[in-house]
Amino acid sequence: MFPSLFISHGAPNIIIHDSLSKANIKSFAKSLKKPKYIIIFSAHYVTNDLKIINYENNDLLYDFYGFEKELYEYEYEIKSDKNLSHKIMDYLNENDIDISIDKTRLNYDHGVWSCLSMMYEKLDIPVIQLSIPFSYSKEQLINLGEKLAIFKEEALLIGSGGITHNLSDMQLSSTVKPYVYNFNNEITNIINSGNQERLLEIKESINYKKNHPSDEHFLPLFIIFGSAKNKKGISFNSEFMYSTISMECFAFDLKE
Repeated sequence: MFPSLFISHGAPNIIIHDSLSKANIKSFAKSLKKPKYIIIFSAHYVTNDLKIINYENNDLLYDFYGFEKELYEYEYEIKSDKNLSHKIMDYLNENDIDISIDKTRLNYDHGVWSCLSMMYEKLDIPVIQLSIPFSYSKEQLINLGEKLAIFKEEALLIGSGGITHNLSDMQLSSTVKPYVYNFNNEITNIINSGNQERLLEIKESINYKKNHPSDEHFLPLFIIFGSAKNKKGISFNSEFMYSTISMECFAFDLKE
């Protein structure tokens, strides 16, 4: 069985600068066996209902602005797969989870390719991207992860988002905001203990809305948590950037 990973992907230009997070993510990836393919969710692909990326003519989306010219010229070969896409769709549909191909979504957002390029210098396996269905409850997201766990016999399952994501309060400072630090500790304790009840109640935390004015960067964690056989995850990267961005990354089922 391959593990399930939640990766805080940070700003897209993380891939062109040196950082502790970039080094840790790269080192951790080298410790993993090579999967046959990757199933990934990104905070930057949200739809009302569950979708799967179109498997034809895949390329990169430069879905950001105001960054270095080098980033917009960055190239990374990545592709989906028709047979695997239909295999995943057929299984989910047969198990009462509606999913269809998003004919309008051909390319991979930076939450996918920035994350994977830190893990793999060259990617020669298919990447199947599913959307985050915004209409789903937290329980439904966990259930989706539980259904996808069957594919972990041959696939690496990744959720790309952020444990904290308050961009409006960012600063070019090494000083971490207290509400960011405290919330990151709260989530780390929940994951380390495998406490699903506390995770489901997390939006009631006093610091949740401060760290997540919108939900999309946190939602992949519910899916990844659901896909874990052993709910007690471990952190493989800890760093704060720009005073409000936690780069905390978690792995589940490493020893299975």
